[in-house]
Amino acid sequence: MISILTAIFSGIGRKAALWGAIAVAIGAALWVAFRRGRLEAEAEFIIRRADARIRSLQTAKEVSNEVQNADRADLERRLERWMRD
Repeated sequence: MISILTAIFSGIGRKAALWGAIAVAIGAALWVAFRRGRLEAEAEFIIRRADARIRSLQTAKEVSNEVQNADRADLERRLERWMRD
């Protein structure tokens, strides 16, 4: 890749072509690092969002089971406390 860039920049001098090729190589490396970091961050966000969804579904299931297994008096007492607060 550097030889191709050197050939492109050869009209302006060997030293300028070398510095231009180095600058382009550094720019490409930074772009690749930035893109990779962004993709990893997006993947981490998706995983955290899925984990949060799983936790909320488990909590909803636990609450549903608790309500289904509670007796009527307990449910009425909880409802009164909830309405009071």
